[in-house]
Amino acid sequence: MKIIIDNTCQLEPERIKELGLGLIDYPILLNGEVYPQTWDMPNVREEKEKFIELMRDKRNKATTVGLTEEQFIEAFEKYKNEEILLITQALHNTHATRDALNNVLREHPEYDVKAFDSKSLVSGVGVQLLALLRETEGRDVTRDECYNILMRNRENTRVLGVLYDMFYLHRGGRVGLAKAVMATAMGIIPLLSSEPASGVIKAVGKARNFKQACARFLAMIKTQMEEKDSKTLTVAMSYVLDHDKECRYMKKKLEEAAEERGWDLYVEINYSTFAHMPHLGPDYFEMGYVVGTA
Repeated sequence: MKIIIDNTCQLEPERIKELGLGLIDYPILLNGEVYPQTWDMPNVREEKEKFIELMRDKRNKATTVGLTEEQFIEAFEKYKNEEILLITQALHNTHATRDALNNVLREHPEYDVKAFDSKSLVSGVGVQLLALLRETEGRDVTRDECYNILMRNRENTRVLGVLYDMFYLHRGGRVGLAKAVMATAMGIIPLLSSEPASGVIKAVGKARNFKQACARFLAMIKTQMEEKDSKTLTVAMSYVLDHDKECRYMKKKLEEAAEERGWDLYVEINYSTFAHMPHLGPDYFEMGYVVGTA
């Protein structure tokens, strides 16, 4: 079985290679022109940071577009003699990708593909893969068994994040100018969340620094673990620039909670992918997690 995932999964190139994944890149546009980037390009982190600087320039507009039929066919053709398990971001957020995939699955039965819609965004996509791999490690499992595990975990997947650059959100039409100015002047950091299977990110509060934000996030996770009577937690974090310090701080707090409460905890931290930078901006960290129910 070959697992293929799109690059919304937030995993770094070396991790993708280590896991033996197939990967499909979402195209990026800068001012309407295709921006040259691939997940495995040389010096990929430096290239990402160059792109971040371009996004900071208010004269530039970065966007993503959906995957094409040709991209799916190219990915499937590489493994046409294998069973393929495809994991995607929330398809109802990208109708072009959804339609392209459905067309390929309908018109190309020569590819043995079972497609799983994670119904999640950012690290919520990759963490579902990581939770699957944790649960199946050392076991000989079928594709259907993997699919069923993904389906179970999907309802228990959440995303939390912090966006620091409110002016970038304003440029993208996500918040008004007055709100961006006021939040910046008051030092307010918006806290964002995506609920299970919604694929929609919404505001869930605010903080004045990342330690307050992490404290809020930890309280949410503790509550959810108690509600599910769970002892298994899988976490994937992503960041840009120097915001790895927030991820390391959050990891430490999770480890303290895990020791106190007897959780079986796994945490992974990756530098963010090109695919999400146009949406999240030049300053953020975020995390996806699965509350285990097996």
